[in-house]
Amino acid sequence: MKPLFRLDGKVALVTGAGNGIGAAAARVLSYQGARVALVDIDDEALQSTAAEIEGQDRTYSVDLASVEEIRALVEAVKADFGQIDILVNNAAICPRLSFEESTEEDWDRLMTVNAKSQYFLMQAVCPIMKAQGGGKIINMISTGGRTGSFANASIYSGTKGAVAMFSKSVAREVAADNILVNCVAPGVVDTRLMWNLSEEKRQAVCDQVPLKRLARPEEIAHVIAFIGSDECSYATGATFDINGGWIML
Repeated sequence: MKPLFRLDGKVALVTGAGNGIGAAAARVLSYQGARVALVDIDDEALQSTAAEIEGQDRTYSVDLASVEEIRALVEAVKADFGQIDILVNNAAICPRLSFEESTEEDWDRLMTVNAKSQYFLMQAVCPIMKAQGGGKIINMISTGGRTGSFANASIYSGTKGAVAMFSKSVAREVAADNILVNCVAPGVVDTRLMWNLSEEKRQAVCDQVPLKRLARPEEIAHVIAFIGSDECSYATGATFDINGGWIML
């Protein structure tokens, strides 16, 4: 019997790979044997992640707010690697915006980067996966997309809720092509989003979590690797809540 959750021979496209969960996912997927296409708009951060990966990888500096660039990216990854087996739709932004002061421009920017990009990346990779006989799409949402988020993140929560719902619908449409679409909903994770908070506020957040701590990015990445593996073969349209018990649905 082969070792569990190995990804040898697979190609994973990971967005937002310059830092945080995306960078951790790229490292873990590579360690598990996948070749990785690392995508981020921040090329310096992207190169930093790539330097940590010992396996075969390529980097792509792309603005995912552009559907044209999304389609060109997928064509480039297919040309470079010959296949796309796993899509980790991770790139997102979360500026602090109060409901009363949010603008139409704020709405459009967050919806474009967080929701529209994930939708059209799925659309772009699905024909490739269908021709290959299947694939895995993993869309990153958040506890905010499950129950509503903390203060000053109403638009962000809306984008993640949108991803959760269209992921279920797409999962139904592409199931016959053996393309599995699932979401991962992290709770509070030790990334730049939390670093911007004071120590007092971070502790206040941790106090709400039964495990009393932030998640390490690698803890989320290991779940991503499992979902992308052949062993996870009967889950689609599901959301994996990884939040230390913060919410239990």
